[in-house]
Amino acid sequence: MHELFNARRRLALILPCLALFLFPGLVWAQLGGGSIAGQVRVNPGTELPNPVLISLESRGTIIKTVYTDGEGRFGFNGLPGNIYHIKIDDDAYFPASETMLIDPETSPVRMVNIFLNPRKPEKSESRVATGGNPHLTSLAELKTLFPPAAIKEFDAGVKADAHHNPDDAIKHYEMALKIAPDFYPTRNNLGTTYLNKGSYAAAEEQFRNAIRLNSNDAAAYFNLGNLHYLTRQYEEGLNWVNQGLNKEPSSAFGHFLKGSLVSAAGDSQQAEKELQRSLELDPKLAKAHLALVNLYLRQKRTTEAVDELQAFLKILPNDPLAPKVREVLSKLQGSSAKASQ
Repeated sequence: MHELFNARRRLALILPCLALFLFPGLVWAQLGGGSIAGQVRVNPGTELPNPVLISLESRGTIIKTVYTDGEGRFGFNGLPGNIYHIKIDDDAYFPASETMLIDPETSPVRMVNIFLNPRKPEKSESRVATGGNPHLTSLAELKTLFPPAAIKEFDAGVKADAHHNPDDAIKHYEMALKIAPDFYPTRNNLGTTYLNKGSYAAAEEQFRNAIRLNSNDAAAYFNLGNLHYLTRQYEEGLNWVNQGLNKEPSSAFGHFLKGSLVSAAGDSQQAEKELQRSLELDPKLAKAHLALVNLYLRQKRTTEAVDELQAFLKILPNDPLAPKVREVLSKLQGSSAKASQ
């Protein structure tokens, strides 16, 4: 009986440790730190034909999202020391992900190159999108839809973000919008810059404007869902994520974000379904595996937690979090063995 009590105490101690790298607090959007500067190209190295949305994720949620500029460049700044996942989930390409370790003291700026593999053969740039709102399908169309001066300011904003100058980035983005108020990728980037500064109201305004200008862009809905997750407005966040999933029902990240929101709201059963669905869509979504582990541990479902950790290691043996996962797995297996004695 004494051993069983000790085993349960150890299990209870494991949960907070695991939760440390699954669910961040509000402070994450406000802290300063390192930077990531990146370039996106299409395999085998050709220029990216159209802007794509880049998501920066850590501890189970999106920290920031930005669009690439006209040359496929992007940047994130103000990052506390941690492991980050840079993800691209665009209908035109297979999902891509890169993992970066940020240590502001030893490596304040990290560079990354991402190569995308198209889902289908490239179509002519004369292709036009349906719907009443602009949907950027090519760099040529981007230059046709918006004035060169606006694109120049947008690019300058992206560069300022990459160099950890959010105030300069805001100035450039605002100038781009003064020239072209309907330039919705700029509104998304401006919103994420505000979010990084902790200006939630300003960020929300820009994300809402992005949706107004392009209501078919699921990413904008997910951005708002994530914003409300960070501000603990789970019901409102769930509303936005559901709208995003209506636009893009096969989004693994969308289902993961929904699972995170309903879990935070206390609906563990629905959270489990959403997290499992996200893994059906993308088995390599590391944060979904870990969120399920966290959920199972809260419910004292040790066997399922062990199975999920083993699945993580089988699919992602070289993930930066793999050593931590092995450590937690070893503790859980040791606790289970002692409890059965």
